Formats: sequence, structure tokens, C-alpha cells
Amino acid sequence: MFLCSIAVSSRAQIAADSIPLNIDSLEKELDAFLALYKKGSNQSYFQVSAGFSNTQYSVSNLALNAQQLQQGVALTPALTYVHKSGLSLGYNHFYLLSGAKPGITQHSITPGFDYSKGKAFDFGIYYTRFFTNKRLQEYASPYKNDWYAYAEYNRWKVQPSVAFGYSTGGFTQTSRTDSSITIDRPFRPDTTIRFSIFDTLQAQLRDFTVTANFRHQFLFKGKASTNYYTFTPALLFFFARNKYEVEYTSVSAISPRTRLFLQNKPQLRDALIRELQNSFPGVNQTRNFLNTTNFSLQSIGLNLEGAVYLNKFYINPQIYFDYYLQGSADPLNMFFTLSTGFFF
Repeated sequence: MFLCSIAVSSRAQIAADSIPLNIDSLEKELDAFLALYKKGSNQSYFQVSAGFSNTQYSVSNLALNAQQLQQGVALTPALTYVHKSGLSLGYNHFYLLSGAKPGITQHSITPGFDYSKGKAFDFGIYYTRFFTNKRLQEYASPYKNDWYAYAEYNRWKVQPSVAFGYSTGGFTQTSRTDSSITIDRPFRPDTTIRFSIFDTLQAQLRDFTVTANFRHQFLFKGKASTNYYTFTPALLFFFARNKYEVEYTSVSAISPRTRLFLQNKPQLRDALIRELQNSFPGVNQTRNFLNTTNFSLQSIGLNLEGAVYLNKFYINPQIYFDYYLQGSADPLNMFFTLSTGFFF
């Protein structure tokens, strides 16, 4: 709860850095715990969990979470099935608790595969599909498709790994501004015409990220054979290339009654058009922008993760500190996840 109170007060930078969340550590630890619990047997299981987090953009890749325009704390229940072959299927639910409009922001489904058989290398791949609630889309992930893969060498005390992420998506934002124009008509009363301007922003996003991760796990055994604790610090270096395609459209609109009034008054209608163009130069136009960043080192992070395993029950807190290197008014940011659950 102390970590939660700190994280609620933190603010995410609007940046395009890359932060992998949990690579596959919790799943691998659960596999190891099951092997311990069942005396080394390899088996399939369900995992049921619930937690709190201030990250909503990605299930596997925190790279996207650092880009959040709005940051709130969400309740995140989840259900995952893991087959003994390494295949898995997970469902995540995001319910916003903070902010002016609490509610369901999104759902996600994540099929994946992990290979962890005690060999020199572990590896895995995940795909996440997001389904967003449009009413709360400013708090949800703008990314609809998120691919993530990793490989880790586990024969050294400090385990190095490399991860690749590719994410695509987009969002649409519309705003309305009500205004009026008064037209001077010689020898007649001035005419005031009310109208609205609708501004629409459509953005398409593509992110490619590469992460170098160096971690070491400390293991502490409990009194019971099925109880133990872990603490895993990790140092991460994030490289990324980002592409943004933006289309901006501004459209003026008048009421049907006003349109009927102007229908037989071409001089007044032309005067209104001239005043609109002078007062709002960008109205009734569409503009397109394309921005691509070079592939470069964008941020450095420190991830601190703990886990407590008691029989089939676990608690998994995680806190992440990110320092953005590309220039920002607030380069240091913090993200957290606190989850608990059990498997059967």
C-alpha cells in the first residue's frame, strides 16, 4: 500500500521509451514452485490473480506504459491457463479506480509460449490483443496489437536477456468548440450567426523496441518445503524506433435552421465564409503529419521485483524506475504493479 500511495502521485512522461514488464519471471517462478510442490512433476495449471497497477498500455511490455497521457490506478483481475508444453492463454481486465470517470477501460487476451526446461537459454513469445472502451479511451492503451519476444541466458549469476517488441495501434480524439460571428450589414441590423467547430485528431502508432536486461535473483527458502521468497533486481537499457502518422481535420457546422436562413442570402453566406477563414484559418481543412524517430537508446531503468510463495498462494509486488534520456521536463518516472493470486 505504501508503494501504491507513492505511485498514485507520480506522473508519466509523454515519451517513447521501452520497459519490459516482468519479462516472464512470474510465470517461470510459478513453474519452479509447482515443480517443488509436486516433487518435480511437469504439469498444466490455471492461475487466478488480482492486483493494482498504474500501467494500462501493455501486459508484457512496459515500453508503452511510459507513453501514457493519462495515468490512473486500475484494478487488474486476470485468469491464465498454462499448459505443460509451455503454451499459455491469458485474459486481463482493467477497471479504472482513480480519475473523474471510474469504470472498465479495456480487456486483453494474450496467447503465448515459454520454453524453460533447465537448459542454458530460456525464451518465449507473446501476442496481446486489446479491446478498448471508447468512453474511457484516454486511460486505455492506444495500441491494439502488441508482439513481444525474449531470450535469456541463465547459467550466470547475473542473467542477461534481450527482448524485442513491436506494437501497432491508433486512437481518435474529437473536440467541439461553440462560437459565433457578427456580420455588419449596411443599412440593416447586424447579424450574429452561431456555429460549432469539430476538431478531429486521428493517430496511427508503430513502435519497435529492443531491451537489454541484466538481472539477478535472490532466493530465500521458508520453513515449509512449499514456501519460499524471491527478490530480483534488474538493470535495463531500452532502444526504440517510433513512427507516428497523424491526420488533423477541422470542420465547421451550423444548425439546420441557420442553414435554411442562409439558403436564399448568398451575400450573407459569402460574408460568413470570409469571416470564418479570417478568424479560423485552419477550419474546413485536413492536415497530415508524419514523424519517425531514429533507433536509439531512449531510457535506462531499474526494476525491483519480489515474490512470496506460500503453498499455492503468491504475492508479487513490482516497482520500476525509468530515466528518460531524450530530454524531458520530468525524466524520472515510477510505475508499480502489486498482484496476488493462486494456482490450481
